[in-house]
Amino acid sequence: MPGEGEEEAVTLSLGSSGPEVRELQRRLEAVWAYHGRINGRFDEEVQEAVARYQSWRYVQDDPEGVYGPTTRRLLEENTPEV
Repeated sequence: MPGEGEEEAVTLSLGSSGPEVRELQRRLEAVWAYHGRINGRFDEEVQEAVARYQSWRYVQDDPEGVYGPTTRRLLEENTPEV
């Protein structure tokens, strides 16, 4: 349960879309995991980039290719505000 003033992070996966996905694409691009268009669509290319990043960081708490809480925390810690 999020604390006061804290937003609950949304899990993103194949088929997700919108500004959260654009931010994810920019963060993945910043760590050289994603080289596609910043279009706000969580497609197979984004899924592969998330899985690649998870592999690099040894993420095991989130399903492969799913931008869940652990993957989000690590990526946000390792990228500037985008």
